[in-house]
Amino acid sequence: MAWWWKRKDEGRKGSRGRRRRSWRHDPEDQGPEQTVLKSVMEHSHGGQPRASLDLWAQQAQGVAFGAVAGARDAVERTVRAASATKPSEAIPFVASCTTSIFVHSAVVKGCQALSCTALRVSCATPIVSTVMGGAAVALGSVAAGSASRALQQPLSEPRGRARDRPFLARAWEAVVSESSAQDAALDAAVGLAFFVALGGRVRSVLPSDVRFPGANARSSMPAVGAAYATKFQRSELLRMLRTQGCHHCGRRSGAVIADHMPPNHFVERSKQARNGGLKWVLAKMRFSGSVQQRFYPQCRGCSQKQAVAVKKNKKMLVMHGGSWKPHHLAGSFVMFRTWSAANQGNVAANAAAAGDWVASQAQSLL
Repeated sequence: MAWWWKRKDEGRKGSRGRRRRSWRHDPEDQGPEQTVLKSVMEHSHGGQPRASLDLWAQQAQGVAFGAVAGARDAVERTVRAASATKPSEAIPFVASCTTSIFVHSAVVKGCQALSCTALRVSCATPIVSTVMGGAAVALGSVAAGSASRALQQPLSEPRGRARDRPFLARAWEAVVSESSAQDAALDAAVGLAFFVALGGRVRSVLPSDVRFPGANARSSMPAVGAAYATKFQRSELLRMLRTQGCHHCGRRSGAVIADHMPPNHFVERSKQARNGGLKWVLAKMRFSGSVQQRFYPQCRGCSQKQAVAVKKNKKMLVMHGGSWKPHHLAGSFVMFRTWSAANQGNVAANAAAAGDWVASQAQSLL
């Protein structure tokens, strides 16, 4: 029993020492409340603990009131700035920003469709996917900047023979006339920089090949060989599917499939034909000795397409959409570079003219 009481006393001493050491913080890391409390504790050695506590309460109250006053002042400044902005000034800016975002997204989506149908290049293609994805983002940025500059030019009241030309023809002429090579280079650089800074990956602009990790493959979890996913893994993959979408097409609804990457069929064939006809597959999947497989969230539709593509070893591309992401705002930053408050009247007039043109086209179709 003596040795047990000795260990117990040593444990108590150690815990008291740890508690004493826990109070030894760096003075630079202490906040205002800790600084006030330290000053109070220093004054309390004079034999007046009640007066020291009163002083601490007064100083703590002053710190709290100062923080509340600073927050209230910031809110008041924000409200004053918002109330000083007239609706006539905010609407043209919002219209130009929305147009730039729409044009940028439409061009990037068109490049994805072109790559899926005609060029047959996926996000899993080394080097080429990065080059083509960067070119698509740059092209979308140039188009967004050109549209923003054209929207700020007077199009609603053309002169002379230009009055008889269609609205789209006059808009295209403004896009061409107001854009230069220097503007295009700057728009492309700004769009690419903000696209990457906001978390976008240029190769993910291209479609997904169902045999490889898709354009939306961001989160995964380790898989133990060809075994099926456990209940816990399936619940975690379902959470990934709901928050990030299928790693191939971006779909978030429906049941989740625990997708082995690389597929089990490729792993088995690689073991049997390490030096055979699957060399290009092994190089593409970066096989080096033992293969480390991972689980990715996948929807049922992409799983069915993958089964056919893997069995026939055939490229099968799928388009991806998914939900809104921060890098979709890259076109708005291109607009910020070209925006001029002096042209907001032209923006409002052109937006009204575009609305009238859309209404007339819809009426003619009906």
